Amino acid sequence: MSVIRSDDVKEYLAAGGKFVADLALEIYGDSINQAGEAAFSNAIEIGITNTIAALYDADVDDDEIIRVLNKYWGINRDEAESRLVFEKVQAAIRELERYLKMQGFSAIKINQFMKSNNARIKIRHSNELWKLRRKPEKLMKEVQDSK
Repeated sequence: MSVIRSDDVKEYLAAGGKFVADLALEIYGDSINQAGEAAFSNAIEIGITNTIAALYDADVDDDEIIRVLNKYWGINRDEAESRLVFEKVQAAIRELERYLKMQGFSAIKINQFMKSNNARIKIRHSNELWKLRRKPEKLMKEVQDSK
């Protein structure tokens, strides 16, 4: 029978500690890499979304927006068109909500107006309503009057 010395215990703990540290680094390292990749992907999406919104807000021609998305973001035509359509819908919704806010509507009243008039759905399904984003008072009336 051999005697266990304190140096043996320290060596064993050190080896075990290194194993645990290596394991933790591997596990957390993967998490950190995943978090970094997710943050990078989110930043790219924000950049694309902001690019589309800025170009659309500046009244850049649709074909030019699509060309820019393809050239600078590597987005194919179909996806660029889909993203642009989405932005057109969102821009109209944002402008209507902003208009209501500037008319003194509270956040609750704006939400009630949008829900009771199915505004988001109507705007999403009518490109004629998208075109009224620069005339939010007319957009509001059209949303209220349409069935």
